[in-house]
Amino acid sequence: MAPNVSVLTDYAYSEILRMILSADIQAGTRIREDLLAEQLGISRTPVREAVNRLTQNGFITSVKRKGLYCVKFTRRDLLNLMDLRVVLESLSFEKCVSMASQEDIAGFQRTIDDFWREFDTIMSHDENSIGKELALLHNDLDVRFHVGIARISDSLRLVQYITEIESMLLIARQRIYRSSERVEIVQLSWKQHEEMLEAIRAWNKDAARALLDKHCELMRQTQININEFDEIVEYAVELGSRDG
Repeated sequence: MAPNVSVLTDYAYSEILRMILSADIQAGTRIREDLLAEQLGISRTPVREAVNRLTQNGFITSVKRKGLYCVKFTRRDLLNLMDLRVVLESLSFEKCVSMASQEDIAGFQRTIDDFWREFDTIMSHDENSIGKELALLHNDLDVRFHVGIARISDSLRLVQYITEIESMLLIARQRIYRSSERVEIVQLSWKQHEEMLEAIRAWNKDAARALLDKHCELMRQTQININEFDEIVEYAVELGSRDG
């Protein structure tokens, strides 16, 4: 691949992934390379390469005789991803408690402080913009926190796996930000981040594991319930359109 095409492919990959994770491209939406190329102002070749990579990484699915679509998770998909996350992050947190330096802990504290500072700013904005701004903030810093925990392990493979799972779950999290309880859910999540950091600071593996389990349970209760409710609504709308 020529250098300029490689650079444009990386650009297209990051931009399309950003659109997917911010819900500008919603789950289940058809992916059209020609429209993406036009929107990004580049040729279709790097867009095609980027879409192929996104397909390989699980963000886009190819449906035979229909085309490409942004991935949409079933309830079972979400449960499987969350179960896998618990296993990998349990190992990640255990290693972090044993290996984290005071400098590492200070870095995690800065991430938490950054969240609350930006959160207060967002909450002063217009109601119509809060959902998207909250999504971008929570997604960015949540991944930074959890992947940062994994980096302490000094295991590139563990970091890779947790990064992939965290990114995949961001897609399922999109609907939380359209929920009437979005602010309360995000606030609770970051209070749990604070509690997990205190367990790490105290070198308490048992407490860190218990708090991680509690954190993952919050994900199950919110993401699964909200996605199930939306699926029911979508099905009801579909039935209504058929009757009409």
